[in-house]
Amino acid sequence: MDITQEKVSAWMDMYFAAVRECIGPLEKVPELGKLFTGDFEFVYYTPPATADFTGGRASREGLLMQMVHPGLREIIEPYYYAINLEKLIVCVRFNDRTVDEASGKDIVPPFQASAHYTLVPVEDTGFKIKLLEYWTENQTPENIAITQAAWFKNSKPAFESIIFDWLKARY
Repeated sequence: MDITQEKVSAWMDMYFAAVRECIGPLEKVPELGKLFTGDFEFVYYTPPATADFTGGRASREGLLMQMVHPGLREIIEPYYYAINLEKLIVCVRFNDRTVDEASGKDIVPPFQASAHYTLVPVEDTGFKIKLLEYWTENQTPENIAITQAAWFKNSKPAFESIIFDWLKARY
């Protein structure tokens, strides 16, 4: 495959469209797994001290679990990509919003974030993400607490349903 700015940019556009479509609902989040390598690593360089629900590091499955929060829609809107074709690293600056689907309102004010995506070329999807390094704008402790409470409130029933179904299947 010939790797060009245009191909990488188009793949990143597809990635963010998939994230917009799949982040939140338990049934949709697994569709994102194919966009990451099996040995993928997520590194969160600026996790707030009060944000126990996000870790400093996560595997592909660990990141996907953080994306499960039915009833909340996380909207990640990229402003631009800076692409290093030699190293296959894409730096992205974006706006991040978390919206309560019932009310349509942001649960906290939107914030700015930046991420470096290290890609590897693959046949089935064009590229996969091997490493995602993530930084966010500072947020107030109150906003972190609101986000954490909303995330737990919305993700707990989804995870409980998986556990209940797993248990029932073993009777």
